[in-house]
Amino acid sequence: MAYLPAQRLRLYRNFKAIDAADYHGIIRYFEEHEDDLRDLDECEYFDCAYAYAEALFAVGSYSQALVMVDHLLEWVIVHNLMWWGGRDVFAHLLWRKAEALTCQGEWTRAEYVLGEYVKLYPFERRGWRLLNRCLLRQRPAWLRLCWAGSMALVFVSLAAAAAELFVVRPFFRSYEEEIGMAQHLFMSLALLTAVGGEGYHWYHCRRKVRTLAKQIRARRNQRKCAY
Repeated sequence: MAYLPAQRLRLYRNFKAIDAADYHGIIRYFEEHEDDLRDLDECEYFDCAYAYAEALFAVGSYSQALVMVDHLLEWVIVHNLMWWGGRDVFAHLLWRKAEALTCQGEWTRAEYVLGEYVKLYPFERRGWRLLNRCLLRQRPAWLRLCWAGSMALVFVSLAAAAAELFVVRPFFRSYEEEIGMAQHLFMSLALLTAVGGEGYHWYHCRRKVRTLAKQIRARRNQRKCAY
């Protein structure tokens, strides 16, 4: 349906009249008039769709927000839009996408998006912090084996404690000290295995982020020197 300029103006004006903090109102209006809003001028439609995506994110509708963010990223690329609302709109949408993915626990996808984000803003700490968090939340196979080994050692330690209580003390008191030492040894090994695995995983993620940061920042500085 084609709208007259006055009708499109009223549609856009009504949308802009909604309080910016009324996220549910923005979502409700956009979804009720989505087909009509697409007939607005390009900038007016983007303004509405952008506000809608921000509202979805604010209320925690991350799945819907991801769909809209992908749509807006494509729109920004096609229309070569660089700045909106005083910010780098492409980078901001990438950040929103990364945040939504982390809120949904999609750490691998979030890592990839953040890899693109830190290339745009290599000196911004929040990108590196979130990237480090994504790496930490991804549990490699070797770390799961560490925890499995740690739990096995705990069970062995508990079995030794049970043997000491129900078998050694009543019948073999001469072995009580050895069984007690074995119990503490297995529990200590369990703790060292778990803490050591987590510690190395933390160090590995930290080192990976720092190495990537140095590489990207060095390339950025080289480009500046070249100009």
